[in-house]
Amino acid sequence: MDFFHIFDDKEDYIAEKKPFRGKLPQGMFDYDWNQYMSMLDTHPKEHCDTNTSKMRIGLNCFHTRPSAPMFAKMIEAEMQDVFALHGNKITNIAFSGFGYNSDSYPWHKDRMDVFLVQAISTLKLKVEGVNNNEFFDFKPGDYVWIPRGTHHQVVPEISRVTFSFGVEGDPDPSIYF
Repeated sequence: MDFFHIFDDKEDYIAEKKPFRGKLPQGMFDYDWNQYMSMLDTHPKEHCDTNTSKMRIGLNCFHTRPSAPMFAKMIEAEMQDVFALHGNKITNIAFSGFGYNSDSYPWHKDRMDVFLVQAISTLKLKVEGVNNNEFFDFKPGDYVWIPRGTHHQVVPEISRVTFSFGVEGDPDPSIYF
């Protein structure tokens, strides 16, 4: 499987726990609501996390599905190649929110490193140390690396799908670069 080489030349960012952002290569990103709804409708119930008060659904372990998009499988494989050598577990969740009342987590930080990819629709994103800590538009194909302990906030304004990949456990990846 080919890689995007997202983490090539990013050792300093990872070692210094600095977020970085970019865009998936043109032509490598193609995903729409029909594909997502097919994945949602057939996702195993034990891997669904539904939060009705926030109008949000999380599909855990979605990259293992045949219906998962190739770009997500490529990202997960690249992260396995870069981070799993040291025993870190790579996880992923496809977060979707529906309608204007869709919500996400408030300003928070995670105990894992997070790699977000915006899949469908645009949302507002704020990441500590990026864009002067101000919200910016996070559009389909955009990605951001959020090191563990870095505050961030996702603010959906319309229905959306965001893919979240995590690097969990010890050692903290910043120590092996």
